[in-house]
Amino acid sequence: MKNLLTFLLLTFSVLTITAQNYVTVEQISDGWDKKTITGVKDGSILSLTNAFNKVWPTQPTTTLLKNPVSNDGDGDCNIIVDSPNGYVAAFDLGDDGESFSACVWKRNNGHRLFAYVFQRMHGLSISQIILFYDYDPAKATLTPEHNELTNFASSFDTDYHPLTYQLPQKGKDVVVNEYFMNWYCSIEHDYKWDGMNLKFSDVKIDKLDQMRRLYLDDFDEFEDSEFTKFMLYDFDEDNNPELWLSSQNNDYQAIYSIVQGEIQMLSATYFKTNFSFYENGICTSGSCGTGCFYTRCVMLNESKSFRTCEEFQSYNFETDGMEYSYTIDGQEGSKEDGKKMFKSLGKSIEITPKFRQIK
Repeated sequence: MKNLLTFLLLTFSVLTITAQNYVTVEQISDGWDKKTITGVKDGSILSLTNAFNKVWPTQPTTTLLKNPVSNDGDGDCNIIVDSPNGYVAAFDLGDDGESFSACVWKRNNGHRLFAYVFQRMHGLSISQIILFYDYDPAKATLTPEHNELTNFASSFDTDYHPLTYQLPQKGKDVVVNEYFMNWYCSIEHDYKWDGMNLKFSDVKIDKLDQMRRLYLDDFDEFEDSEFTKFMLYDFDEDNNPELWLSSQNNDYQAIYSIVQGEIQMLSATYFKTNFSFYENGICTSGSCGTGCFYTRCVMLNESKSFRTCEEFQSYNFETDGMEYSYTIDGQEGSKEDGKKMFKSLGKSIEITPKFRQIK
């Protein structure tokens, strides 16, 4: 009995130490770029992954390396080993758990670029990191290196909107996917291989063509305009951002809400109109003819338009004075009610857009 207890205690201690040796996403993030990995056997995907795991051991990587054979999704972890294409991965099939993927590219200078992605699931949120190393066959080293992907910044920074890095099992390009839970759609950032590094190529926004058609429904005369920039901004501060699109010269812009796959164009401008922003609304202003000026505002509730108001100012040449008319929620309203609606927009605020390129 004493020997059995001693054996169980030793076994438990070994398991505890082994579990404690696994690193977290945060630990890798804090130290990976400060340590060059030496003694790398060769430039194959399994050798590179093994060398990395000796310095930064994780559970899914260790599981794969113990038996580096694809398992077609059998068991608790889906293991993929594709040595000819330089790709390995182990994906935890549970709601919570850790996964990794890694791949290698041949560089023009005889070196190789090794990429490693590690993620931890937390219910609906994901902690994830992507790392890159230069493999030097002459020195048998993996040297950390930063590039456009390691410096990638989310379009809208919140754990509620998962960010994933998709390394290629086939092909050479990497996709960064930002999925927006309440949108039911995503924004994909594509990076193409140029022989030495991965460079930003373009962005794919789900249902962008539909957004474009909504714009042309109001401004059909500007069919040659094109949206080439975007940004996300949470106008109503509900943790679900709105999408702001712009042409390259900023002459044509539109702001959209996306809720459960439903797209609504909230406000739009062309070169003769402009946006103005308030605590409780988004407005568009511009000329509506000689001596006429209009402002249209929309208020949001849970990312959807729920109130609108319009003000038309027109110059009466006979009386030599300005006349005002109002529309509230699509119906003609009194001047008093119109003034109240515009007052409910709150204080004017300044928003300077920081656009990102679509292409």
